[in-house]
Amino acid sequence: MTAEERQKLVERARALLLEQVVHWESPMRRDEDDRMGYGKLAVAVRQALAGDTGGIPTLRRVFDEAFFARTNSHNEYGLASLGLALLGDRESLERIRAVSPINLNRTAKPLALALLEED
Repeated sequence: MTAEERQKLVERARALLLEQVVHWESPMRRDEDDRMGYGKLAVAVRQALAGDTGGIPTLRRVFDEAFFARTNSHNEYGLASLGLALLGDRESLERIRAVSPINLNRTAKPLALALLEED
């Protein structure tokens, strides 16, 4: 993959994250009991967008903890996948590969894998 092709993938991933993270930051989500982790996920996504690897543990929680930021749409897996990919977290490749390609994940999963597998 050329540097230009990679940059286009990064831009697509960033655009998707920026579009989606606002839903997790909404007042309705903030008013919910944050033990579910929605606010923490939004913060971790913003960290990933800023290049801050401190968000990796929180993004991994989406995959590793049964009820952390879990919705019926499973879109949180897409958010976490893209965040981890932007941060270059190759240790999460198997987590991302296991994501069911539904909803947002139809786009997010292959994009995240393309970013990580080409590193």
